[in-house]
Amino acid sequence: MSDPRIYIASPDIYHPQGLEIAESKKAICARYALEGVVATDFLAGVQFVGKAADAAPLFRERLKNIQGCDALIADMTPFRGPSMDPTTAFEMGAMVGLGKPVAGYTLDPAPYADRMARFHAEIDESLMRVGPRLVGPNGFTIEDFTLPEAVTIAGAALSRGAPIAQDFEAAVRWVRRVILDS
Repeated sequence: MSDPRIYIASPDIYHPQGLEIAESKKAICARYALEGVVATDFLAGVQFVGKAADAAPLFRERLKNIQGCDALIADMTPFRGPSMDPTTAFEMGAMVGLGKPVAGYTLDPAPYADRMARFHAEIDESLMRVGPRLVGPNGFTIEDFTLPEAVTIAGAALSRGAPIAQDFEAAVRWVRRVILDS
């Protein structure tokens, strides 16, 4: 019997040491008898030149990779702004749609609303309280559930009863327990 396959969803692919980070995360998975799977596994040798025509084949390959896994661990740390990487959020949704476990972790556990307030303060567009609601300058409400991400995304990570972890290895331990209990 092979080790359960865990899709590691994260923006690490964009990091200058992305391959090394991926290998480190895969090694952590291996210590728990899990096989870590990352986007670079199926991108090896693929030459994408940034054309729109590359989007659909890339999407299909990534989705096929996710479908072949037993669970997903998502890096929910803010990326390029106050919220997490949108590709990682999609990957979480895809895995939930398959009925498989999703775990999340973030290196910035501050509530989403607090991060949005910091972001808006930095661009001189402060948020305001209108009754119990936190509202942006455009009048749109900012979610304030005291979670580290928007409620639907956080809900994907919380749906199996685990908290959003504060590091990758804690999320790996949780996923292993869920898979072994299934």
